[in-house]
Amino acid sequence: MCAATLLGATATLAACGNGESEAPVNTPAPIPQPMGEGQAVLSAEQLPVLSRAQVAAKDPATGHDIGVLLFRKDEQTVLAYSNICTHQGCAVGVKSPSKDDFYCACHGSHFEPDGGTATAGPAMGALVRYGCAIEGPDIVVYIPVEDA
Repeated sequence: MCAATLLGATATLAACGNGESEAPVNTPAPIPQPMGEGQAVLSAEQLPVLSRAQVAAKDPATGHDIGVLLFRKDEQTVLAYSNICTHQGCAVGVKSPSKDDFYCACHGSHFEPDGGTATAGPAMGALVRYGCAIEGPDIVVYIPVEDA
């Protein structure tokens, strides 16, 4: 029985491949420039500096609502991310049990709001970034058609 267990473990490890598969990237992507048609999603005064919010934007291809995470880095900068977890596609939110980060309640992944990188849990890749700007009184998000 021990030999069968050892053989099964060897076969399982062999099925994993040679270790050259493409791994998720956990470095922040460059901040996208606001391009195309933006969507006002929140008033700038509703998002104080160093705070986070979850809002909805329209998918430009389908018109359906998609989740967007916001982080106000400073008076002039708001960062925007997809709320889709890079682990298994669950929704990431702003209600974290212990930190001021983004949190996926499905499996416990945490993402830092200043770059979207995974900091804990099974997720190993950074969140997808969107272009975002403060325009007049509004926070405007730019969702590219190919990423929506």
